[in-house]
Amino acid sequence: MAFAYGQALADQRTVANLESRASLEGVDLVLNGAGLRNFLFLDVYVMALYLPKRLSDANAVLKQDLPRSVRITLLRDVSAERDVGFLMAGLEANNTPEELAAIQVQLEQFLRMIRAMGTIAKGSVLQLDYLPNVGTRVWLNQRLLNTVPGAAFNRSVLKIWLGDQPTQENLKKALLGEPREAI
Repeated sequence: MAFAYGQALADQRTVANLESRASLEGVDLVLNGAGLRNFLFLDVYVMALYLPKRLSDANAVLKQDLPRSVRITLLRDVSAERDVGFLMAGLEANNTPEELAAIQVQLEQFLRMIRAMGTIAKGSVLQLDYLPNVGTRVWLNQRLLNTVPGAAFNRSVLKIWLGDQPTQENLKKALLGEPREAI
């Protein structure tokens, strides 16, 4: 019980430090939800999802072609090469082979960017800003790395956290703004 209580406190402190609003090319976004990614009892990152309006249904978020921002703040040093494996596992678990084939070029571009980061330091912020008809702008610590075109690419990546088999179910719920269960 102590671990769960400590986890809840970590979640509250982390979420409390996030901006409640963001702007993306003149579009006002609100914090839809935020949560903590854990792996083997370690806090790995805090993730926040910003949308033009609050949505609590994952399918609504994924199906609507609307501006959005995902912000991932690392809570420990992370090996980009190792993360490629986690990204691919999440993509494969939540997308059909046909969906992945359709974004193969964009996916290769994205993975090259991730690998080029090497080891990403604790405190770094990875930001994925999606704009319809533009694509996903990938930022690291407020430095634009590149833009990956296509709504299908952004949707496929977002499924890692919001798909039917998310990397962590309670993170999915948190991103969708669901209240945390009582301890």
